Amino acid sequence: MASPIDSADMQRDVSCLEKKRQILEQIVDITRAIEDLQESLNAVLVLGVDSKDLPEDALKLYGALSDRLRILPIRKIQEYYSNLEIIIRKQVNRIMNYASADFSADDEIEFITLSSDEDAQNPLEMLEAFKRTAQTAVSLRVLLRKRGVPTPGSPVQVPAQIIKQQLLHLETQERQQREKIKTKIEEMKQDIQGMIDNPAYPDVMKGMLREVVGNLDRDLGQLARGAPVDRLSFVRETEEIVVSEAETIEVEEISIEAVASPQLESNSSFSRKAARWLNSPWDVSWKEVQKGS
Repeated sequence: MASPIDSADMQRDVSCLEKKRQILEQIVDITRAIEDLQESLNAVLVLGVDSKDLPEDALKLYGALSDRLRILPIRKIQEYYSNLEIIIRKQVNRIMNYASADFSADDEIEFITLSSDEDAQNPLEMLEAFKRTAQTAVSLRVLLRKRGVPTPGSPVQVPAQIIKQQLLHLETQERQQREKIKTKIEEMKQDIQGMIDNPAYPDVMKGMLREVVGNLDRDLGQLARGAPVDRLSFVRETEEIVVSEAETIEVEEISIEAVASPQLESNSSFSRKAARWLNSPWDVSWKEVQKGS
């Protein structure tokens, strides 16, 4: 029978996983930025098309409009659309600057993830906000068309051909980043499997680790199907994690009652912390979990 693993050894394993998760977080952030850029530029292209020629994908954006917007008077919808056009025209050159970045270069990654505006909005937040603005503008044009009000195309100052070239560049960049995500997930799977195969690990923690491996397997399937990175298991809202955390802790407490050894109790306590960390949003560090316990 294997001797119980020392908590210091488990700590080293978890610390190794944390480093890989931090790298994976950065790659996913970059990929999300690329996805936002693609959706933004596609929306900008659509704004240059007459409303009678709007593509099918643009018509689908109508479903994202709130009921409050849909019942507004035509004059107010036109006013909102005009305001959004102004914002888009002011920001599109900056968006094109980001779209031309080489996301495989360290200095470009720092440029898009660490720099900030005077209002403290970082580039990743700005890209997401611009995407929402551009897609809302398209949605309002669809709404006006449904109301019988045509709108002419309103091209921005960047030629459509240049935007299309940038979209091809972004497609290549996205493929490269998604391949990196796949590689890192497979590395994490291998590390976690090594922990599961270690006979000294407590069964409670092995069960939790098997669930993590299952999630990572599903993530690889999502990537293979081309799903947006937001759908991956480790890119989740905090509310979705609370229940799984509580369930994990409850199961472990039942197991601990039958354990008499102080060493095992210490290791099970560590297991609870590891369970909370592995199932927490990845902006939560291992140190934060330890302090909060």
